[in-house]
Amino acid sequence: MMRSLFDAPAISVGELCRRIRSALRGGFPSSVRVLGEVSESRTIGGNTYFTLKDREGLIACYCYRDTAARLAASLPLQDGISVEVTGSVDIYERQSKYQLRVTDITPVGRGALYLAFEQMKAKLEAEGLFAASRKRPIPRFIRAVAIVTSRDGAALHDFVSTCRRRGTHVRIRLQHAPVSGAAAAPDLARAILAAGRLPVDVVVVARGGGSPEDLWAFNTEQVARAIAACAKPVISAVGHETDFTIADFVADMRVPTPTAAAELVAQERDALLARIAAAESRLQRALSRWIVAPRSRLVRASADLGRAAADTLSAKAQRLDDCVTQLRRGDPRRRIVQWRSRARAASIRLRVVGRRALEQPSRHTAVLATELSAAFARSAERRARTLDLANAKLLALGPRRTLERGYAIAYDARGAVLTDSLDVRIGEKIGVELKTGRLGATVNEKKDDHGENGREET
Repeated sequence: MMRSLFDAPAISVGELCRRIRSALRGGFPSSVRVLGEVSESRTIGGNTYFTLKDREGLIACYCYRDTAARLAASLPLQDGISVEVTGSVDIYERQSKYQLRVTDITPVGRGALYLAFEQMKAKLEAEGLFAASRKRPIPRFIRAVAIVTSRDGAALHDFVSTCRRRGTHVRIRLQHAPVSGAAAAPDLARAILAAGRLPVDVVVVARGGGSPEDLWAFNTEQVARAIAACAKPVISAVGHETDFTIADFVADMRVPTPTAAAELVAQERDALLARIAAAESRLQRALSRWIVAPRSRLVRASADLGRAAADTLSAKAQRLDDCVTQLRRGDPRRRIVQWRSRARAASIRLRVVGRRALEQPSRHTAVLATELSAAFARSAERRARTLDLANAKLLALGPRRTLERGYAIAYDARGAVLTDSLDVRIGEKIGVELKTGRLGATVNEKKDDHGENGREET
């Protein structure tokens, strides 16, 4: 046997490495599970590299970009943690190193799980994914709900049966997804986002109880971010009342079990009827306030208006009576009667005075006649002087004096004095008065004040 090997032809290093790889793969199953402690963890170009070791040895491990991103979302690698690695044995020819190509990583022991849980919780809380300010309210009356869970799990049966018993009005849509183990995280995250696009009021993410390893998909970053990005409010109903997952902190509301979620979503019919009755009662009271009270105010306002109108009419009537009284006092007929009475009294007094004057001695009468004649003479002289002065002014300003200075006065056919060339038409006959005599003339041309020919108006 040894001689046949030495007698065989030489092979290349690459060929030797390929034969070693084939031998390794042939000596191990396609997938192996290895326990160890992580060390020298690093990411290069999206690929993750680390060393898995224990007290007896170590082996290099790697996982490609897609697998590394999926595993990092569920369990951030940290030097010193104990894990169970699933992968296949491989060889790196250029360095003659055997290694594990990793396809899955699971923390080992409750201590490791707790550490991974706290690491993820601290990271997401620092980003604000747990903040109360981003929590969306759950609708008080839910007509349609999407439940994200396994179609084969007890959680779906418990949820549906409780909804049917307590509120037949609720429509239920199932969005199937695996819910066990960290490997279920990608499918679970996609199902949550898909449920948010359905025509429902709320999304319930549900799973029954189990071990921490069974519930680990709900502690992954991928699922947490899917809940935060879901288009509809999310209710987390994972495990039992004592179980808490990262999904509980990110969801808009957490309930302890799927059954509790169904009780919240499908509130009892009696409770709904009671709410409707209470709303009807409030509506009736509101209508009473809006209708009866305004009607009472209208009646009071009508009474007030009637009293105000009566007061106004009374005041108007009083003012009318006052005006009639004043008109009667100023009636011209009364004044005429008064004037006539006064005239009769004056006439009587004048006759008395006349008789007394006639009865006085003639000497007194002569004196009075002389004084009266003198007064008439003076008055006549003053009036003559005033008349002479007015006549002189009239002569100075009158048209005759203007004619004496060589000017003429034009008259239209009706005898009215013309002052504007626009008052006559071309061809119309006019009269012209001179200092001595009058002339008849016909209008052949018209000019305005600027010497421009006038335009004939039609």
